[in-house]
Amino acid sequence: MKQARNCLYNEAKSKLNMLLNVIIAIVVLIFAIEICFTVNYSGVYVVHGSMKPTLIGADSDDVIGGDYIYINKHAKPTYGDIVVVSVGENEFFIKRAIAFGGDRVKLVEGKLFIKYKGKTEFELVPEQYIDANYNNPALKVNNFPDDESGYLVQDGHFFLMGDNRNESRDSRAMGSFPLSRLDGVATKWSIEHKSFCTAVYNYFKFQLPSYFGLKRSN
Repeated sequence: MKQARNCLYNEAKSKLNMLLNVIIAIVVLIFAIEICFTVNYSGVYVVHGSMKPTLIGADSDDVIGGDYIYINKHAKPTYGDIVVVSVGENEFFIKRAIAFGGDRVKLVEGKLFIKYKGKTEFELVPEQYIDANYNNPALKVNNFPDDESGYLVQDGHFFLMGDNRNESRDSRAMGSFPLSRLDGVATKWSIEHKSFCTAVYNYFKFQLPSYFGLKRSN
């Protein structure tokens, strides 16, 4: 009888150890995935309206209303990518990469033309992401050339514009940005599923703190 009880005890103990090992393995796996994710990706809360209608921005970073997306911190940008660049201490821009070093850029009646490096002719760039309501052809931007030669992008730089051409402060006024200022490239999966990413972010940043009476962090 005693031997039977010992056998049952050892069997129960073995199952408990196995369950604990499984739980530990799952926790370690979750931490490993989180570390790998954090090393490669970073979340960005969109503020202001320079990327409408592709991305909606909140009025400020401490109020609800903006989209939340993820950037790949190690990706190399290409034409048409949405990127995040540092422009000052704790300040960044979310814009679209339009052209790169050696390219020439010009706008004609709101339409984008690029003469790519090594080419002799300008090409019309189709911009399906642009909404006519956010692209006034008559809008003039200081420092952006109005002549046929267009703007020459410096080597090691890229030319950035917001999708909301009416309001975006970008390379048209500020010139091209050094590639060294690149923080990351927006992931296509987070843009496609921005509603889900934003909902999760809003729940943890805005809903939970207010529910527990905690102060929100900016």
